[in-house]
Amino acid sequence: MLKKLMALSVIFIFAPMAFGQQGGTLKQLTLQDCIKIGLQRNTNVLQAQYQSQSQDSKVLSAYGTLLPTVSASGQFVYQYSQTRSGVTVGGVLIPLSATSIARRYSAGVQASYTLFDGTANISGLNMARSQSESADMSYERAKQTAIYQTTQNYLAVFNFRDQLKISEDNLKRDEQQLESIKESNSVGSASLADVYQQQAIVSGDEYQLVQAKNAYDQARANLKFFLGLPVTDSVEFVDASINSNIDTTDFAGVNERYSRIASLLDKAMEVRPDYKAAIQNVNAGKSSLTIAEAAYSPTISAFAQYGINGPGISSSDISQNKSFYGGLSISLPIFNGFQTQTNIQIADVGLKSAEQALDATKRQVQLDVYQALLNLNAAEKGYESAVNAVAYAKINLETAQEKYRIGSGTLLDVLTANAIYTQDLSNQVVAAYTYIQAKQQVEFAIGTINY
Repeated sequence: MLKKLMALSVIFIFAPMAFGQQGGTLKQLTLQDCIKIGLQRNTNVLQAQYQSQSQDSKVLSAYGTLLPTVSASGQFVYQYSQTRSGVTVGGVLIPLSATSIARRYSAGVQASYTLFDGTANISGLNMARSQSESADMSYERAKQTAIYQTTQNYLAVFNFRDQLKISEDNLKRDEQQLESIKESNSVGSASLADVYQQQAIVSGDEYQLVQAKNAYDQARANLKFFLGLPVTDSVEFVDASINSNIDTTDFAGVNERYSRIASLLDKAMEVRPDYKAAIQNVNAGKSSLTIAEAAYSPTISAFAQYGINGPGISSSDISQNKSFYGGLSISLPIFNGFQTQTNIQIADVGLKSAEQALDATKRQVQLDVYQALLNLNAAEKGYESAVNAVAYAKINLETAQEKYRIGSGTLLDVLTANAIYTQDLSNQVVAAYTYIQAKQQVEFAIGTINY
């Protein structure tokens, strides 16, 4: 049974590696590399970018409403006519016919300019600007979210990598313990039951190693999927800047940096892109209401047209006849089937909705920052506790091993101490990456996360 489990573990451990190598040359990606890839391929980031570009084009269109419209036209007319008649000479009708051909060319230019429309054109430009700024801020927040999610997935890979190392080390310790027990059994200082018990422990360790390797491969596959890379690509995630052995003396500096929650909230309100986008949505809503109300105002426009026409296209022929006219026009809406009132109500509801969204976003920012600080504090305490637990568990394991070696302790004591030590090592790794993630969460909550 033991041999089967060992063979199975070898298959599970090395088969994915062999399968992954089919994807091509091994590549190494740091966290910064992954972030760059994520920003280039993330669907939400790309959609936000396209929306931003679309709103930029609307700003240009809004500028156009403040400029005069100018158009030119030309025309060519060909006219052929034939007239039939007759005269009577000596009582005999003599038919006659007349044919005429005429050609006429004309050209002209027309221009019109809106002098006043109740400031609808100005408000339209302001609304387009606000919508464009909102789209830009949404694009920026989408990039921050992609950075944050990429970092979380990347840290998950390192977490499972370290968990795999713990499982490997645990298997080596138990294998060494098994060899020691076998030697003791051969000289009669250890029972055969201890040998069998330790063999069962080693078999369990091998299965735990297979599970740890599977979890590590799953985390790498999830990260590659998130980045839009084929999951079969041979990719190694290597980043020397990420270290799970955290220096606890740095906690004081981190706590000092994040100790003033009021200033952190002010900073978040100042830089959080989604909050700034919500402000611009309110501004766009105000402009939309102004546009709707402007429909009650008269529209005053200036217009002018200049034209020439003649029998030929040469400058002397086509300019034989010239005309010019210009003037002002005014229109005043009287009744349009309550459409103006409807548009005003719709714009007013949209503005109120944007104001509510702004208030909700403000409260969400406050909650995000507050929760992130709580998580950071808890992660700090959790890591300190995990470090202390590992230090104690290591001493306890060494003591149990020594007692068993000299015959004053039992194998069960060793197994129990080793299980506790292994679990505490695992907990320390989890606590370390939880702390690193918590610091990233604070930066994401404030809106200062970057790469």
